[in-house]
Parts: sequence; structure tokens; C-alpha cells
Amino acid sequence: MGGPNHDFRQLVSMLLAMATIFAFVIRYTRLLVGIWANLTYKAYPVAKAPKFGSQDVTVVVPTTFKTPDELVHCLKCINACSPKAILIVTANNNVPLVRELVGLNSYKNVQVLGVEKLNKRTQMIKALKQVSTEIVVFADDDVFWPEGYLTQLLAIFENPKVGAGGTRQRVRRSKSPGIWHFLGVSYLERRVFNNITTNAVDGSISTLSGRSAAYRTSILKCEKFYRNFIHDTWLGRPLNTDDDKFLTRFLYSSGWEIALQRSTVLETSLEEGPAFLHQCLRWARAHWRGNFTVMTNATYWRSIKFAWGTYVIYLGQFQTPALFVDGCLGGLLYASLQGCSSATRYWSLVAFGTWLLFTKIVKLIPHFLRYPQDIIYLPAAILFAYLHGFLNLYAVCTMTTTVWGSQNLSSLEKAKAVDESVVPLLKNTMAKATFCEPTPGKIMVGNDYFSASLAPSDWEV
Repeated sequence: MGGPNHDFRQLVSMLLAMATIFAFVIRYTRLLVGIWANLTYKAYPVAKAPKFGSQDVTVVVPTTFKTPDELVHCLKCINACSPKAILIVTANNNVPLVRELVGLNSYKNVQVLGVEKLNKRTQMIKALKQVSTEIVVFADDDVFWPEGYLTQLLAIFENPKVGAGGTRQRVRRSKSPGIWHFLGVSYLERRVFNNITTNAVDGSISTLSGRSAAYRTSILKCEKFYRNFIHDTWLGRPLNTDDDKFLTRFLYSSGWEIALQRSTVLETSLEEGPAFLHQCLRWARAHWRGNFTVMTNATYWRSIKFAWGTYVIYLGQFQTPALFVDGCLGGLLYASLQGCSSATRYWSLVAFGTWLLFTKIVKLIPHFLRYPQDIIYLPAAILFAYLHGFLNLYAVCTMTTTVWGSQNLSSLEKAKAVDESVVPLLKNTMAKATFCEPTPGKIMVGNDYFSASLAPSDWEV
């Protein structure tokens, strides 16, 4: 017969079991739904008679001109998609050099504009005021579009409620991929997985990435947008960063929907080494600043319509650092198993460890299917994912830092080359820019463009 102590222990065990189940549900429901959403999310079909074509698009490329050959490669890919116009905005001192590169590539639809001080928002507004097409696409200078990219992207605007959208993204494969390259890959793969999840479930998204995003021009081409975009601040400090956070917030607050087209994928390059850590820190600060601004100044995020996004984006952000959260879950599970046999405790903890490993791998499975050799970097990626949680804590404590940690803008405002160094720069840039993956104008064979091969007619002899 059990006495009061026995009954008390049973009550404690039951409460611990309930707390464990509740914690696991809160922690992992979003992952399970995310897997389902990514497997079932359908692409927007391209209409037989689409409302918009590439000639309805102006592409705006704000650039620091840090890597000239990358800019030329980017322009080749964009130009191959036949937009009506491409507007490049850079520092005044580098406008002549960029125009020389444009001339060497014989682009007829490219215009180069200049600003005195490099500021991405100022550069975007400078070009936006000259856009005359119904759709404007803002693109970073380190993105590489596949053939037909605009055709796929514009399909989202068949829905009149959609005001903006983007596509899936992937890190361009390095010629000599190493651990830093893989950390960038894993970061972006996880980010895309999370964005597709929330957008598929209820149309929400944490941030419509500024790497390449399309907007109905009429939404942005107004004095209200110009004024608020340029004078956006955080605790009184002007923001040069976080432009895509502002645009996302502006679209939702104006009653528009944002869509992601999954049928096409752009490639991009990320920093490597310490510069990558600076990038991660800048993104983390932008994440906190943007979400806190939405939570204090906007109302759409807590509507019934965006209930899933509220749970995943705004409440889920506090489940950090992951090392602490996973440790607490493991401790809670262990405590709830004290009344069980040693074998039950052992296998339960083994199952928990296996599950944890699965959660760290599942978002990277598409990448490992393409590049199974990268599995050797998985331990480093898991370690970095846990360390990133502490970087998140540091970011939330330093949100008032609004500079670009990975770029020195004042030095980039100077001319890249002058006098006798101009011609060598141009020759070197054109030589490097001949490497093109994806290759504009080449027909690829395969279900996934980025793992496909050249069609037999395009094989080089």
C-alpha cells in the first residue's frame, strides 16, 4: 500500500511528464509543421497569358562595387532574363568605372547612377524615382539568377493581393568549398526552410530577403514610403541596414500579401572567415530590431490571420540559445523518467539524442543530396548552430550598433582605380567574370537547375 509520500511522488512524476510533453510540443511543433510545409508547398504556376512579363520589370542594383567581377557576373545573369531596364547605383567616384564595364559588355538597357555617400536606402530611392515599369526588383550585386528567373518570379503577381515576393535562395558553390563555405550554406538553407514554412502556412514571413525581391512599383513610389524609408531609426539612430526588414513591415502594414515562388532558385555568395561572423551578427541585430519594431509599432503580427507566424517568428525567437533550451529539455526528460527502469531511461535518452541530431540535419538534407561529400562538415555546423545562439544573445545586447560590420563604406566610396590602373582593373574584371554558373543562355537538363547539366547541344568540345 502506498502512503502520502508515494502519492506525492506519483503526482510529481505525472506533473514532470506533462511538463516534458508540453515543452516538446512547444519546441518542435514548428519543425514538424515546417517539414510538412516544405514537402507540400506548391509553386505558383506560370499563366499562359501572364499579366506581367520581363519587359514590365526594372531591376535596381545598389552596389558598393567592392568586387567588380562579381557585379559583372551578376549583371550577365540579370540581363539574360531580359528586364526592360537595369539601374545600377554606386558611389559617384566609381560611376565612370561601372559605366566602362557596362560598355564593354554592350548592355543597352543599363543605366549607372551615383550617390555621394554609400547608403543602400539612399541608393534604392535614387533609382526607384526613375522606375517607370509596373514591377521593380531590388537585387544585390552578389546574386546570380538562372535563365527564366523573372518569368517564374512574376507568376506570384497573378494574385492581385500579392504586393511583393521572392524565391528560394542558395549559396553558390565555391570552387574550393571548405568549412566557412558550408557554414554559409547551412545558414541560408535553414533560413529558406523557415521562410517557406511560415509563408506556406499563413502567408507570413520574418523578412522578405533583399537579395532579390520584386514589388509592385505603385506601392513604393510615393512620398510616404520615401520619407519613412530614409528616416527609419532605431532608438534615435538612423538605419542604413535593415532595409528588407522595413520593406517587409511596410508591405504587411499596407495590407498587401507577400509570396515566395519555390519553382526557381537564385544563387548568392556569402563572406567567409571572420567577415562571415560579422555578417551573422549584423543579420541577428536586424532580426531583433525588426521584430521588436513590428511588435511595438504594428498590429498585423498578432492578428488571427498570422497566428502561425506569431508563434514561430515572434514568440519562437525567444527560444535561444538552443544549447540552453535543448539542455533543459534533456534535463526535464531525465527527471520525468526517474520512476522508470534503467533500460527505459537509457533508451529514452538515446531516442532524444537521435531526435536532436535529426533536427540539426533535416533542413540540410537537400544540400547533402546534392553534395554528400559535405557531410564531413556536419559536426562543425551543429557546433556553430549552438554557438550562434550565444551570438544572438550578444546581438540583442548590442542592437544600437547599426553599422555594416563586414564592410568599410567610407573606403568603398573612393575610386576603385584611377589613371594607369583603370585598364588593368577592367581587363582583370572581364577575365574573372567569364566564369558563369549558372550560365546565361545555356540550356540545362534536369529537374533542379542547380544540379542539372548542360544539354548535349551546349557541350563544349
